[in-house]
Formats: sequence, structure tokens, C-alpha cells
Amino acid sequence: MKQIAHHVYVEPDMNENEKTELINIVQTAAKKVEALFGQRESTPITIYAKSKKALKKYANTNIGQTYYFPWNNYIVIGTNGFNEHVIAHEFTHAELRKRLKNSSKVPVWFDEGLAAMIDGRYSDNETVWNNQTNNGKNPINFNLLDTHSAFLPNAQSHINYELACYEVSRWYGVVGTSGLIKLIDDLNEGGHFDDHYKAIEKNGSGK
Repeated sequence: MKQIAHHVYVEPDMNENEKTELINIVQTAAKKVEALFGQRESTPITIYAKSKKALKKYANTNIGQTYYFPWNNYIVIGTNGFNEHVIAHEFTHAELRKRLKNSSKVPVWFDEGLAAMIDGRYSDNETVWNNQTNNGKNPINFNLLDTHSAFLPNAQSHINYELACYEVSRWYGVVGTSGLIKLIDDLNEGGHFDDHYKAIEKNGSGK
């Protein structure tokens, strides 16, 4: 792989127009994450695997996936992930993982909902929420969405993304960035997710 920008790597034969486009996409995605968290602490390495050979070596999907290692996080995108939505989604995962002392402190649905909220692909979440809950009369069992398998690519997972996106967007709309940061801080101090998630919303912000 060849480095074309800070922490951005591509195959050596990638043309200059694609390189420029990728750099612009990465910068736009990074700004989305900065807007969400206030600033960005993570510095994941982004790898664009365009060819089948590179994709087979670095990833098991041609969209996008984040790989976590003790020394850094690696985001590998394929041709279907060559856009700011997917990269912003993966950057959000990396940022949340960087800030949490224990990533298991947040349920999978919150992690995926936060990333879905920032990537912008799940704009129909309110309609899906109303359909799935009978306009709010039937609660969603989020325990069923606390597994990575619930978000593997299929028809049901798209619904799950929409539901998670709706709930996190609703919560974030109340608490804002300060509430998100407070939740992370509280969890790092040993707090339980459900307790602090609800308490921060009740207070209306992270103050």
C-alpha cells in the first residue's frame, strides 16, 4: 500500500483523481466526527482496498469495516465504501472506541446508532420507528439489538440500523455533544450505561 495522506493508504496504481477524491472524502468524514464529539481524539489508519486481491488481504467486506488493535484502529473500505457516509460511520466507531476505557460498556445498538446518525444514510428512521412500534405504542426490545449479528448486512439489519439511528438521534437531540461526552466520562468512571443514558437525558444535557 502507498501512503497518500496522513494515515491514508491506497494501492500503488490508484489514479490521481481517485486519490484526490479519497482525501477529500476522508477530510469531510473527519469533520463530521469532530462536529459530533467536539474534537477528534482518534487517528485511525484508512486503507482503500479497490482490487479483489487487496480486499481479500485486508478485509472481509467491500463496504467498510473497522479493525481494533492495541496500537491503533484500522479502517478498510472497498469500492462500495468509497464515500463520506461509510467512512464517517467507521470513523465514529473508532472515535468512540478510543474514548472508552472499556468498549463493552456501551451496547451494540448505541455504537451502531451513533455511527448511523452521523453517516447520514438512515434518513427514514422515524418512519421505520413508527411502523415497528405502532406509532410508539409498542416499545422496542433493545436487548435484541445488543449483538453484532443484528447489524450484519441483510434486510432486517437495515431496519435495525434505522431503529438504532432513531433512538440515538432522539437522545442526542436532547443532550447534545456535552451529554455524549458526559456519558462517556461516566462510563469510564465505572457507571452503568442504562442509568447514565436515562439520567443525562432527564437532565437535558451533560451539565
